Amino acid sequence: MFIIPLILGLACLTFGLALATNHRGFRDRLAASPINIAPGDTKVPGTFKAVGVMASILGVFMTLFGVVFAIFT
Repeated sequence: MFIIPLILGLACLTFGLALATNHRGFRDRLAASPINIAPGDTKVPGTFKAVGVMASILGVFMTLFGVVFAIFT
């Protein structure tokens, strides 16, 4: 059962870091994709970076919870 929060935490951490650091143009590709609801806005890359940072923080907490949960079960 501890595997689920651990895997979700690592996935969220990986996605957040890739989005926050613009790994291999990931944030730029998302800004150009149909996911973007404001294609010409100059604030979009900053918004994607903020979402990436928050996803990274959430991923760290979820991963730590998974590790602690694994230790105590």
